[in-house]
Amino acid sequence: MPTFRGAVRRGLAAAGLQTVRAADAEAARLHDRIDELKQRNQKLRTKVEGLQGDRNRTTAVPAIPGLDRLELRREQVLAGVKPDALILEIGPAHNAILPKRDGYDVRIVDYLDREGLVQRYSGFSQYNPDDIEEVDYVFRPGTPWSEVIPERFDLVVASHVIEHTTSMIDFLNECEKLLRPDGVLALVIPDHRYCFDRFRERASLSRVIDASLYPSSVHTMGAVIEERLNAAKHGGITAWGPRHKGDYTFANGLDAVKASGEEARRGERYIDTHNWVCTPHHLRLLLQDLADLDFISMRETSFHDTVKHEFFINLSPTGEGTGLSREDLLVLADDERRVLDQAVFEK
Repeated sequence: MPTFRGAVRRGLAAAGLQTVRAADAEAARLHDRIDELKQRNQKLRTKVEGLQGDRNRTTAVPAIPGLDRLELRREQVLAGVKPDALILEIGPAHNAILPKRDGYDVRIVDYLDREGLVQRYSGFSQYNPDDIEEVDYVFRPGTPWSEVIPERFDLVVASHVIEHTTSMIDFLNECEKLLRPDGVLALVIPDHRYCFDRFRERASLSRVIDASLYPSSVHTMGAVIEERLNAAKHGGITAWGPRHKGDYTFANGLDAVKASGEEARRGERYIDTHNWVCTPHHLRLLLQDLADLDFISMRETSFHDTVKHEFFINLSPTGEGTGLSREDLLVLADDERRVLDQAVFEK
């Protein structure tokens, strides 16, 4: 007849066996988990090694073989535009993309007339006064262009203009007013990775919106100081292309930065400044967000990534957009920050 003591012994033995089995199962699970982590670690290591071996990966190029800069510019700004287009070029000064002398039906708007521009650039030996076109419309700060310019255009060209504006939204909307219903706004924009804006943060959606809600005819003290303080040269020049070699230096001394900031604080005159800092897909995302949020009506019709230090985006009231989701553009814009060169300053 079983005794109480025997039952206890058998119970303890069974419990011990279950404990051993549980420990074996846990050990097996941990071994499987270790193997899984090792595999994941190897995948991450391979990915990191790949990134380290391709730190300078970028879709930007120094040049396109067989196509000079002017040819590329004309090809991009005329994308989707009819051959007999009536054109407005904004602020070309000495460097018009579509000049009258080459047969384009173009009007010029600038902040000075031709005589004033010739005088303005007389101290720069690299600029030929013959390259300065007759100015059809002189722009006065604070006056809407659509009120000064009665014509409406098939194409408005703004090369290296949008980054100087005090309000990106107001500039785009004013340009749209100058367009015919199916007209095109062609933007040529510096890529901050390859110009003196190299060490500045890209324009935020919040500041772009706020600049329109609280408009100013001149750049703020903060905007002027930020640009002047961070303006850099690479190998002695202020704009370059991918794979350009050289050390960095700052373009302005601290006293000059302070003086510019104080002048901007007084607000007595317009001080020219790169107010908006962009990379290609970052700006595409910004423009798409502004359209989705109903701050602007135009959407993208064509795009070309950076060649040397500039990229190209065309917009239109009839544009269909980028064809990319916001998530896609965020990933592309985020990746653009990862291809910055390793900064080395001249000693």
